[in-house]
Amino acid sequence: MMGAASLEPVEAPPDACLQQLAQAIPEGVLLCRDGRVLWANEPMAVMAGRRVALCGLPLAELFADTGSGAPGHSDAPALECAVARPGGERRAVLCRCARAEAGGQPGIWVVEDVQRTRRLEGELLQLGQELGKLNRELATLRERLRSERAEREELLAVVSHELRTPLTIISGYSRLLLAEEAGPINEEQRRFLEESRKGCQRLDRFIANLLAASRASKGEEVLEICMGPLAPVIDGVVEMFRPMLDEHEIALELELDRNDCRARFDRTRVEQVLTNLVGNAIRYTPRGGSIAVSVQRVAGDAAERRFLEIAVSDAGPGIAAADRERIFRPYVQIGDEHRAGGLGLGLAICKRLVKAHGGAIGVSERPGGGSRFFFTLPCDEAVGAGVREV
Repeated sequence: MMGAASLEPVEAPPDACLQQLAQAIPEGVLLCRDGRVLWANEPMAVMAGRRVALCGLPLAELFADTGSGAPGHSDAPALECAVARPGGERRAVLCRCARAEAGGQPGIWVVEDVQRTRRLEGELLQLGQELGKLNRELATLRERLRSERAEREELLAVVSHELRTPLTIISGYSRLLLAEEAGPINEEQRRFLEESRKGCQRLDRFIANLLAASRASKGEEVLEICMGPLAPVIDGVVEMFRPMLDEHEIALELELDRNDCRARFDRTRVEQVLTNLVGNAIRYTPRGGSIAVSVQRVAGDAAERRFLEIAVSDAGPGIAAADRERIFRPYVQIGDEHRAGGLGLGLAICKRLVKAHGGAIGVSERPGGGSRFFFTLPCDEAVGAGVREV
């Protein structure tokens, strides 16, 4: 592009400030007198396709009348005409008269490149159409998401309801056996039946929570927070899985300080998280292997906050780094999980429950092979008034 120095005026140029302003705007600006160009800004020269000064050029050579007149031939305030470019090319322009030539004062014309304007309008129209298409696709996706969410909630409600019948039967027979109405039982049988009864109670509470969640409009978790030792909860979950551990010849190691293992938590929900993690660890650990449950204090997101980190480590095949975030999403299954008959909801539920406590959950590689699932709970030092002790 040419500089302002190439557009030397025939007479004195306009005021310096106005000249700078005229050079800065994208429209062409020209001053004319007696049918000739007195001064023109650079955009006008570019529009005209001329690398020499326009000053002194007759308006009749610069503009071509396309039917509504042209500068120098009409005093209309706005004219649609064409700029005659070298080589015979014409470019459609819209000329607006900012000041008519009179009393020795030059006329001022503002020239707009219609071709450029129409191109921009076309691009804007195209962008508007694309935006409209994206909005329609977004609306479709939202409707699909709403429909799928409603179907999943309905499925969850149906499954939860249908589980109640066999659970009631199992629980009823356990009570009959414990009451020795079908005959005497020994101590080991009584212990097995007690664990079965506790398992039924946990499952019944879990189903009740699922039913409540399916009816909730937002699905937000409601916790019954207490503060107290976490060790009894871990012991109860481990004892529940003792028959499975013995059956698969899996050793379970507990690594925790029972005197420094107090947290702020909902007992039922934390049991649910631990049951899921320990159950998965047993499921993926080969016969004769070992799993570990550990508890340690860790720093929180602020200096004054402390958390307990509960970790469940297994000796399974491990989880690829690319999948360590995905597995906590609903209905995501990796590896051979789809053959186990699950829906891929367990870890997603765990994440929601831990997040409701104000903690976080994740998975890493276990030293020596396997996976290490961990989650955090706030220590009871941060508990406010009104939280009950257990």
